[in-house]
Amino acid sequence: MNDHGAPVLVWAWRLGVVCRKELVQFLRNWILALFMLYAFTIMAYQNATAISRELKHASLVVIDNDRSHASRSLIYRFQQPQFRIHELLESSRHGIERLDDGDAALVLDIPQHFDRDLQSGRPTRLQLQLDGADSARAYLAANYAGSIVRKFSADTVQKRFDDETLPIVQNDQRVWYSPNHEETLFLAIQDLAQHIFLFSILLPASALAREKERGTVEQLLVSPLSPLQIMLGKIVPMVGIILLASVVTLIFIIEGALALNVRGNLALFLGVTALFSASAAGLGISIASLTRNMGQVGIVSITLMPILFMLSGSDTPPEMMPDALLPIMYLSPLHHYLNAAFGILIKGADITTVWDSILYMAILGGGVFAFSLVRFRQSFR
Repeated sequence: MNDHGAPVLVWAWRLGVVCRKELVQFLRNWILALFMLYAFTIMAYQNATAISRELKHASLVVIDNDRSHASRSLIYRFQQPQFRIHELLESSRHGIERLDDGDAALVLDIPQHFDRDLQSGRPTRLQLQLDGADSARAYLAANYAGSIVRKFSADTVQKRFDDETLPIVQNDQRVWYSPNHEETLFLAIQDLAQHIFLFSILLPASALAREKERGTVEQLLVSPLSPLQIMLGKIVPMVGIILLASVVTLIFIIEGALALNVRGNLALFLGVTALFSASAAGLGISIASLTRNMGQVGIVSITLMPILFMLSGSDTPPEMMPDALLPIMYLSPLHHYLNAAFGILIKGADITTVWDSILYMAILGGGVFAFSLVRFRQSFR
């Protein structure tokens, strides 16, 4: 092949040779390949099903001092999956003991003359005691219980004045994209994005670190390859592997094992994923250029990952972050990738809706890639 006759073809041919070498090296590293297969299959399924931020089967102890039709009607509304009636007790003292022993999460205490007061229009009170050791669970339980009591109160008032015309505010709720309030799809896509981010950094960084340990990176530098070709040779095949793993997760885990309905254009999602993975791979090259071996790459990656996940808004919603951290969050490519991925796969958004997230990813990814290229050149001069 003549360099002068077809410089573009020569450049592409050399890049293809490097990419083929990296694919062979990846397949020979069977431990990393098996770990990646596990992360995008079994771990993806476990994380989507084992972790739940919803209130489910909260143990409820009831003290019904009235034993009337109204009290039984109210108790009946505390149904699964949110609540599970654990026991009916005779005294409030026993309810406190259940809370202290951890046998109950809530104690509902219904007073005497509850039904009589409701029928006569007099105010009455209920007592709900919660175990606040798990503050998040207690907060959810209090909200659910408050909603149940308010609905019971409204139904009781309406029943008393059936023959009269009363002004009523009707709360007609419409939930888009997840009418049943299921969070499994959200968790599955979030976990997929985190795995893509992790391996987009880890695979190129480990490939370059192995070259350093074996002393073959110097051979690459004295070859006709440019630093850009060497970097792209590390990044392009790894991005292809990650795209293949993402398709496996979407088809066989999310849509197959979890039986979830993924909306949106798969080609658009893969294009956005390729852009994000390439930008994250630039960060991996930067880490490898600052370290000397695989051990240091692992330490730096393990140290950075929790920080990057937290600042992306994946585990902590942006609304709950301190104001000082919000500008840093918007500098995270993972934050913008999550916005695009949720929009495409959950809402079925097209490119006209997520173009701003794609633009931010391109700008941030381009900056990271340029920095990693400069750092790569400087580290081997």
